[in-house]
Amino acid sequence: MSGLTELRDTLRAERKFSLETLALRSGFSPSAVEAMLERLERKGRVVCHGPSSCGGGTTCSCAKNCPSAVVYEWVAD
Repeated sequence: MSGLTELRDTLRAERKFSLETLALRSGFSPSAVEAMLERLERKGRVVCHGPSSCGGGTTCSCAKNCPSAVVYEWVAD
């Protein structure tokens, strides 16, 4: 995946992804993916959910399914 268009297409196809998963799939850093997603969010195409509180704080042991993870959802189309 390279860039905003591919990121958009990935979200459009599967509707929801965590920031961590999108970063891993894209090869970009989480902060770069977040910046791209903020652009889609401003356009009303993506909604950011989270983080919610799981009570684990910085010592959270929920691993990859942590409810405090930031999740992006495609809402356009």
